[in-house]
Amino acid sequence: MNFKKELNEEQYAAVTAPDGPALVIAAAGTGKTRTLVYRLAWLVKERGLDPRNMLLLTFTNKAAGEMLERAERLVNRPFTSGYSGTFHRFANRILRSHAPRVGFDNNFAILDADDSKKLLGSCADDLKMDKKHFPKPQVLQSIFGVIGGQMGDLADGLAERFEHTEVDFEDVIRVHDLYQKRKKEQNAMDFDDLLSYALKLLEQNEQILRFYQEEFQYILVDEYQDTNAIQARMVELLAKVHQNIMVVGDDFQSIYSWRGADFRNFLDFGRHYPGTREFKLQINYRSTPEILEVANAAIAGNPDQFQKELKAVRPEGAYPVLAGLRDGSAQARYIIEKVQMLRREGISPSDMCVLYRSHFHAMELQMELARASMPYIVTSGVRFFEQAHIKDVCTVLRILVNPGDELAFTRLLELFPKVGKKTSLKIFRTLGGRVNLQRKEVCMQVETALPAAARDEWKKIEPVFLAYREETLDADPGEIVYRFNKAFYNEFMVENFDNSKYRAEDLDGLIDFTTKFETTEAFLSEIALLSNLDAEGDTRTDTDPADSLRLSTIHQAKGLEFKAVFVLFLCESMFPGTKSIEEAGDSEERRLFYVAVTRAEDHLFLCSPEVRRQRDGGIIFLEPSRFINEIPPHLLQKDRGFF
Repeated sequence: MNFKKELNEEQYAAVTAPDGPALVIAAAGTGKTRTLVYRLAWLVKERGLDPRNMLLLTFTNKAAGEMLERAERLVNRPFTSGYSGTFHRFANRILRSHAPRVGFDNNFAILDADDSKKLLGSCADDLKMDKKHFPKPQVLQSIFGVIGGQMGDLADGLAERFEHTEVDFEDVIRVHDLYQKRKKEQNAMDFDDLLSYALKLLEQNEQILRFYQEEFQYILVDEYQDTNAIQARMVELLAKVHQNIMVVGDDFQSIYSWRGADFRNFLDFGRHYPGTREFKLQINYRSTPEILEVANAAIAGNPDQFQKELKAVRPEGAYPVLAGLRDGSAQARYIIEKVQMLRREGISPSDMCVLYRSHFHAMELQMELARASMPYIVTSGVRFFEQAHIKDVCTVLRILVNPGDELAFTRLLELFPKVGKKTSLKIFRTLGGRVNLQRKEVCMQVETALPAAARDEWKKIEPVFLAYREETLDADPGEIVYRFNKAFYNEFMVENFDNSKYRAEDLDGLIDFTTKFETTEAFLSEIALLSNLDAEGDTRTDTDPADSLRLSTIHQAKGLEFKAVFVLFLCESMFPGTKSIEEAGDSEERRLFYVAVTRAEDHLFLCSPEVRRQRDGGIIFLEPSRFINEIPPHLLQKDRGFF
């Protein structure tokens, strides 16, 4: 095998790196996976290493399987030692041999997400937690996982998370402690336990640690910028003896801090491993030179990063387009027109993708696509108006407009403590199948019929219903949603959804969106009609997935590539998002923009609407995103789009 012939100079240097710690800084589209695969093959073919003495760690089974299979084909030898794969797979393997050292039997069970939630719920029930203001099991599951992965203090993390709520974080700690106890009693671990107990095993058992340190003479880690504290510490322990560790990643694409990832593991690698050799992969095979110039300019403003510059091998193409548009609806029509144009040029809709920072940015687009009967696929699998939190707040509007809407009334009541389907339906029918919540006496009847645990919560939202008639808010559905959120639903989201911050942003966007409609009924009719149009499109047998435009958040598109990419709402306060900047500055937001830009192969459209309606009926003028302003004007062609 001629490694030098099959790799470019940058890849070859990394693949043939001498022993010792190595940091491969692999920019977008530069052949990171190819480099890892050939490194595995080179260690076998040129260094004579037994594959069983190599450990490859990744974040997905699919990525690990593909890399190991490709390496096997190159050297015609199996790489299936049983240890390589995801961090969790590795942790499970070593725990199966040594679980008694951390208080479990070797045949311990692994709880799946559903089992874990059920056990957490059981612990909360046994401790008689106040169900009015106590987080749902799936929220606890997520919080415990993130704090544990960061090796943070549980009390401090919970105090911060529930600072502005009525949740008593000390109660959460009690549930956590009982949950840990019950798992040990049942000889069971959840998914996050695999990592924490594997690390405990290695830290507290010198002989066992030494065995694995000797066993794995070479360690390779993919996407190292996405590791959390536990994963980085585990790797550090395993590599301590031989120091033959190569980590590959791109600090420019670190966008998962909300999941506990710490890109400083990547930036500080050399400090933890003295003598580290750095290798940069900057030759990009994906995008045209014009797109890469924009990508380089887009990320240049970030502090604390490894400086690198994408270099193109492809011939020149079209300049990326900066589309100035009137508003969100004009943005949607513009995208539809450009999709049709690109399709006439021979590009399949499945090779195009619309990217956005937050789900609510795609509201107008989804509505316009439905009107135009243009098939589309949402990568998350759930279209905007089908999401649980959107449907929840819309039930308030539905029952106000139509007192006979049984589904809306029962869904609303089931948001409250101790109210299930049977109870909600019984109350609806007891009240005669018509519940006019604009009348105070009807609100009082509902309150009386509710279980005691739900009455205080119901009282919080009664004024919202009464204001609909008293303040004639029929023409302002956004005001009703705003008051419902403030009185009840914002806290409900914190206690029931692990991603409550992002759902709150969706609701803010929904409130602004309602200003397009003159009445609540008009708003509800429009979304109902469009939802039905979407459903009809989904059931058509003549719709080829290749004819469907893809819509995706940028987070979900990482690692993918498309011939044409559209990026929505590149405006201050939207992208970058205000809340994200307030909490952590704009660095990760800028990395998110870089990821969006580098998904594009041939065509890139950056959309920047100029106005957006607000809840009070006013119009705000949107400033172009700082990320747009950081790109030299000569790198973009301007299009005034729809006004």
